[in-house]
Amino acid sequence: MGHINYQCLRGKIHAVAPAAPPTNPHLWVILEANGEQWFATINVRSDKDAFGEPAGKSYLYYLVDTDFNHPFVPSILARPEGLSAVERSFAGGALDFQRAGLFDPNAMRVLPPDGPGHDGLVQRLTGILQLAKDQECDVFFYGNAFSKDNPHQTDAAFGYTPQTPFGLDNVHMAQGDPQAINMRLRENGVWHDGASFVWDGRAHRMTAIFLSFQSQAWHTNDIGDPIDGATGAEAPAYDFSKADGALIMPPPRLAQLTSAHRGPDGGPSVVLTNMSHDPLDLSGWTLVVDAKTAIDLPATKLGPGQPLSVTLTPGSLEDRGGVLMLVNPSGLSVHCAAYRGGDSLAGWSSSLG
Repeated sequence: MGHINYQCLRGKIHAVAPAAPPTNPHLWVILEANGEQWFATINVRSDKDAFGEPAGKSYLYYLVDTDFNHPFVPSILARPEGLSAVERSFAGGALDFQRAGLFDPNAMRVLPPDGPGHDGLVQRLTGILQLAKDQECDVFFYGNAFSKDNPHQTDAAFGYTPQTPFGLDNVHMAQGDPQAINMRLRENGVWHDGASFVWDGRAHRMTAIFLSFQSQAWHTNDIGDPIDGATGAEAPAYDFSKADGALIMPPPRLAQLTSAHRGPDGGPSVVLTNMSHDPLDLSGWTLVVDAKTAIDLPATKLGPGQPLSVTLTPGSLEDRGGVLMLVNPSGLSVHCAAYRGGDSLAGWSSSLG
């Protein structure tokens, strides 16, 4: 497991500024919580890449969801003010970009820290956080709590440095680093990814910000190390041998989870669909429920576009919602999505995007 002191920092924005000097690839944030000020640092550019790589390889993947409606939202809102430890598990409300169905990696894109027309990652993140300050929204940073050894770390940006003993970094995916990088950083692991959340209490709406590095793999083993393979459940790639980088989308998924259901009698089921143009043999495929229970799918063949309803044992799906993952015979995730749950008496249906 990576050397991550996994914690959540909750508070209200006091100040936001690009790190100083400008060569520092971070955005700095000061939060106020319980009468104290805390420091968080968010990557806006990679410094992990090998010397000589195109500049575009240093751009981060980002995804901003302005209506993050996930079963984890109640556990995020339950975090106390200030800095608090997060249990590294699904049940503990920890984040995992590959196992928690937080978003579809296909939707991620890269963005330079400072783009044309003042539209780079720095400006976009600053805009979100400045609005959070203006509206007095609660902000949550998940990441690594580090012991501050520089009492003047943020002086150049803010004129002072908060006196609290810890700061928070690694507010991004923390798994899938190649071994050459992980041997140096020791950050690979599962259920300890970092992210940012902004809660608009007036609108009862959560905004989520997810960041990752182009060098990170989108399939990892149980200790967060990369696994080779592509199933369509990855972020796009970019060819930076051409100007701004040509977008290369992942291969199409062979199958996809489409809906989850629980009838009034308590009987749960999940529907999956063959998304390919060819017959699909489901021998060796599994469905993982809430990151703990692996269910073997029927050894049957689906025609092109054909759905299959899989009946589960009573109690398999939670009324408060959860996560489903479709896994191929090679052990790679093909589709991971959150189901919303619903009324425990009337039953419910949940579409899986």
